[in-house]
Amino acid sequence: MDPPVPSRCYALRNATFRGISMSDLLNDSPQALQWLEEAERRHSSGAFGKIARSIIWLDARSDEGELLLDLNPHDLVANVNESPFSLLHNHDPGQPKGQVLESAYFQTASGREFVAAILGYYLGGNVLAFRDLELDITSTVRPPLKLPDLPDDVRIEIAVDPRDVDDAWLDEATSDAPVRIKRTALSHNADGSSQQLIMIGIAFVLLVGKPFVTAFASEAGKDSYFAIRGWTRKLLSRMADRHDPILDFHSRYDGCQVSFIFRGKDVKKLYEAHDALSDAASQAARLVSRLKAMGLPSRQLVYEFDKEGLLWSPSFAVLEDDRILTDNLALISIEQLPNQLSLGLAKKKSLVSDVKKTTKQKS
Repeated sequence: MDPPVPSRCYALRNATFRGISMSDLLNDSPQALQWLEEAERRHSSGAFGKIARSIIWLDARSDEGELLLDLNPHDLVANVNESPFSLLHNHDPGQPKGQVLESAYFQTASGREFVAAILGYYLGGNVLAFRDLELDITSTVRPPLKLPDLPDDVRIEIAVDPRDVDDAWLDEATSDAPVRIKRTALSHNADGSSQQLIMIGIAFVLLVGKPFVTAFASEAGKDSYFAIRGWTRKLLSRMADRHDPILDFHSRYDGCQVSFIFRGKDVKKLYEAHDALSDAASQAARLVSRLKAMGLPSRQLVYEFDKEGLLWSPSFAVLEDDRILTDNLALISIEQLPNQLSLGLAKKKSLVSDVKKTTKQKS
């Protein structure tokens, strides 16, 4: 059972990259300039408040000759054009700014390679609000009465930028995991990021099981769920070692990526959020289903934890028609937005390793 793949990369927005500006590249590539003009027209009447041009990959290299954006440009184009990528501020999964809508690969007359893209920003566009739809987004939902045994191939994926989170910490954090762990290296490509993003891809069924309430298909299955729950709780305790950490526990339910964001290093608060996670996951499943029944199917739903009220609530949802659903317009503001943004793709040379765990379970 593969978890949803967590991934991020860096996008340039009207910026210079090691002395190379977007205008320089476009002036040296009439084909790219023509494509951008046509792409802008294709997306001008959509759900977004602003359409902008961008260079999201460039063949710039370090002094050692390595690509600074270690991505395959053709894979990047194919992935962007298959499905829009979320555009984030400061690599924060709780700070959506828009989407990368379309991209294309080009070479300049002088031989430089780059990927141009069209970005759509939410602010000023067709934004919906939870309150306007009269959705019940806070009441408790009863968790499933019974959960099946986990398949033998169940695993959890951890994705980080190795410049933010070192291998030694990951080795320790995953050493006692009760299931297979897949490790993926991300490339944020932003200097001086103050936050350390750790993305956890996990099966949705592992989120909704509520201890002492949910029944399990077998005792061995119960042991598996409890072992994984114990490991994720211990992972939260290890956040005390990180600098300004963000954990994005994300999964999939009925075609929608559902994320639960844990912030900070206050272990007591992180435990309180973890204890409330089962109820929040059940609530999220109901919200995804109700949006779909209303003719508003979602492809992404993000929950944040209120440390004062001690409860989870939906921060925003992105609908299949590209509109965003949120009660907090500050999330999508683009005023004074820096040039460093992030979108979704893993590094071309991802450090991916499956670690087979030998923790025995009762039969």
